[in-house]
Amino acid sequence: MNRHFKQFSVPFFATASGFLLAVVVMVSAPLLASTANFAVPDDTALRIRLDDTLTSADSRVGDPFSATVVDQGEYRNARVYGHVSQIEMSGKIKGHTSMVLRFDRLVMPDGRRAPIHAELIELYHAPSGEKVDVEGAIESGGRGRKTVEHTAIGAGAGALLGGIFGGGKGAGIGSIIGGVGGLGTTAFHGHQKITLDSGQEMLIRVTGR
Repeated sequence: MNRHFKQFSVPFFATASGFLLAVVVMVSAPLLASTANFAVPDDTALRIRLDDTLTSADSRVGDPFSATVVDQGEYRNARVYGHVSQIEMSGKIKGHTSMVLRFDRLVMPDGRRAPIHAELIELYHAPSGEKVDVEGAIESGGRGRKTVEHTAIGAGAGALLGGIFGGGKGAGIGSIIGGVGGLGTTAFHGHQKITLDSGQEMLIRVTGR
């Protein structure tokens, strides 16, 4: 009896194992297909909404971020993942702070993934006046008239005090001192800051993989 069982047990289990393997393959095939890589065509434009807040003061080079595609169409609700690749702070007196974002991959709601390279085209309604330069970097808004006014007020106040205490010569010296004071006020206000809040929308264009 035992010899009979041993003679038929190997073929039986081999057949059963083959059947189970076929079932596993059938069940897992759709999942494997859904996570397979695919390609996003070059020149595809995507309007995305940031999921994270990025700032030139708090973010660091290499920090990851994600965004959600808000376009109507086949990529709607896909997630775009990227990282901060560069931050350059402005000078104390003039210049702009800049931040460069790199876009690494797009993940569809069904799990399909596409490695991407993309350039930033536009920021929509940036609250602090940030804009995109010709190379795709985010640039802080200009310092505007307020900085000039700080310096002018300082020079004028210095001239007034110098005139009171030292006549004409004192007025000239006071203007110089006041001007320096104005510049000091500008420096005290610190670097320009880029702030992209969660929910900020932007337009990117896929340029290759």
